[in-house]
Amino acid sequence: MPTALVAFANGSEDMEATAAASIIARGGVKITRAAITTDGSKEVVCSHGMHVLCEKHISECTEDYDIIVIPGGLDGATNCANCEPLIAKLKAQKAAGRYVAAICAAPGFVLAKHGIITDGPATGYPGCSDNIQNYTGANTCIDRINKIVTGKGPALAIEFGLACLEVLVPAETVEQVKKGMLC
Repeated sequence: MPTALVAFANGSEDMEATAAASIIARGGVKITRAAITTDGSKEVVCSHGMHVLCEKHISECTEDYDIIVIPGGLDGATNCANCEPLIAKLKAQKAAGRYVAAICAAPGFVLAKHGIITDGPATGYPGCSDNIQNYTGANTCIDRINKIVTGKGPALAIEFGLACLEVLVPAETVEQVKKGMLC
């Protein structure tokens, strides 16, 4: 069974975090929701007030995952970018040739800032993507060579979640999930 870690920080964009986690789980992927907090708390408050109680704190996430997903939201992306355990895990993920995904502010503020997005195509929220060398402006972007999935912003949260699922499971499974969601 494929595995995914979805990072939830204080200030993460509600739709981006929950849509990605929900869609990936619908595809039969084992999800771990990890809290990105400085005090070890497993509860975070997303950018629009939604409280999320995560299964683990990032410091407890010692296993490997097939994909690590970073939602946007300016404050959430900033909190992720400043979280040393998460950045170390993202760098190890890239070095091992496993997928990393980010949407909205996170591609530029987290992945590009820390050298995880380098020469491959990527997208992100306009104005938050200056650090991305090969910014495409696409709604979603799957870079299969560098194993990076990126999305533009909140309105594309479902498309982004499906793109994350696409790199983990067979196409038939993605189609079943889309059908069940009326996509």
